[in-house]
Amino acid sequence: MKDVFIINPKGQKKEQLELIHQIQEVFQGRRIIIEKTNGPGHARFIAQKYALKTEEPVHLYVCGGDGTLHEVVNGMAQAPHIYLSILPIGTGNDFIKSFEGLTKRDFLDLSAYQDAIEMDCDLLKVNGEYALNSVSIGFDVHVADAANKTKKIIPKGGIFHYTLGMLTSLCKPLGETYALQIDQERFEPEFYTFLVFANGRFYGGGYQPCPAALLNDGEMDICLVKKVSRTQIVSLAKLYERGEHIHYPDLVISKKGKIVHVDTENKEVKMNLDGEVRSFKNPTIEIEPHAIHLLLPNKKD
Repeated sequence: MKDVFIINPKGQKKEQLELIHQIQEVFQGRRIIIEKTNGPGHARFIAQKYALKTEEPVHLYVCGGDGTLHEVVNGMAQAPHIYLSILPIGTGNDFIKSFEGLTKRDFLDLSAYQDAIEMDCDLLKVNGEYALNSVSIGFDVHVADAANKTKKIIPKGGIFHYTLGMLTSLCKPLGETYALQIDQERFEPEFYTFLVFANGRFYGGGYQPCPAALLNDGEMDICLVKKVSRTQIVSLAKLYERGEHIHYPDLVISKKGKIVHVDTENKEVKMNLDGEVRSFKNPTIEIEPHAIHLLLPNKKD
């Protein structure tokens, strides 16, 4: 199997240097390939290059944050000979938090991949673009947009950027009216503050919109937040972080589904896909079961 490291050089410099030293140590005497990205979209191009070469299995190590991971997944999805491991050296590493019992340190330990644990993982798909972790619409998108801007100024991890983005977004419209169809169930037009469609449990640095989400159950978990006031958003933030907002059915609808259609009346709506902001009209969100192969660190006790 060919070992390829896709490294985003804009990641955390200290962790990056430690990682390169560890690569040289653990893979001594073996043929490895290191690919450094040179800008937006390049990680996807690199992953696609290896996805098209089907003559031998490839183990891709994504060295970066959720943005780099999002690009790589879109380049390699549905390629049966590609195996993916995540080395989280970015400012946002929400996806790995869905693996209970594994820490960031475990994912960064290259020796733990010598006898890696294989796992198939679902993907979300929005009008042809994949998302590994989550998709959202509404107030959440303003927050993600603001968080992305503050990350460029203050390279800090955790929920800091998301919380700051939430506070700065409170002066904007809080939501919109949408008609939804989840599988065969129709929902009449209603005002929603935001909608979240989740594959993983965490986003925004540590918030849990869908605390029961599983990565390989063939379904997306759905959180529909009804009309709430600005004061309620601030007061519910801690509950949202802990995933306890789902206990308030007057404010939150929790569902599971395989396909969701959102009627925007042909108007463009901004959506947050793994932290990347896109615009769509009348988007359809689908679950793609077992669309990628993960190789997880085998933690030694």
